Amino acid sequence: MSKAHTLYQVIRQVRSCFNQLKVLGDELHQDLGITASMRVIMESLADDGEQTVPQIARAKGVSREHIQVNVDELLSSTLITLRDNPAHRRSPFVALTKKGHAAFKEMRGRETKVLELLAHELGSEPLEKTAETLAQLRDSLVKMQVKGGRHG
Repeated sequence: MSKAHTLYQVIRQVRSCFNQLKVLGDELHQDLGITASMRVIMESLADDGEQTVPQIARAKGVSREHIQVNVDELLSSTLITLRDNPAHRRSPFVALTKKGHAAFKEMRGRETKVLELLAHELGSEPLEKTAETLAQLRDSLVKMQVKGGRHG
């Protein structure tokens, strides 16, 4: 089996894991009314502080429109608020509300329990190697984007 084929199999597994994580997250937080896409935004705000919709979209590698749809849902649930942005009148800062911080803390608590079970099942050494390998893969992908997708 070629290295390229093996890498393709890894990528297929990463995609499958991503999809399974989304389903698990949606099930885990269903009673909170927070989807996996909404959770990504809340995590970004909790970890990195207030940001604009375009900043969140760039950091996540998705469209501004995708983020905006989820921001609108979070706004209607009063989990986030918008603040004036003196540098850009039409692009306000998005920030978690007190209710949003509390909901995200609850989500992290639930997730920690699941992650601890999975980590115990998988073991430290394989997880550390996997994290290292995926970080190298991500870095290589970023380098290829900078080069315009050309190899060489």
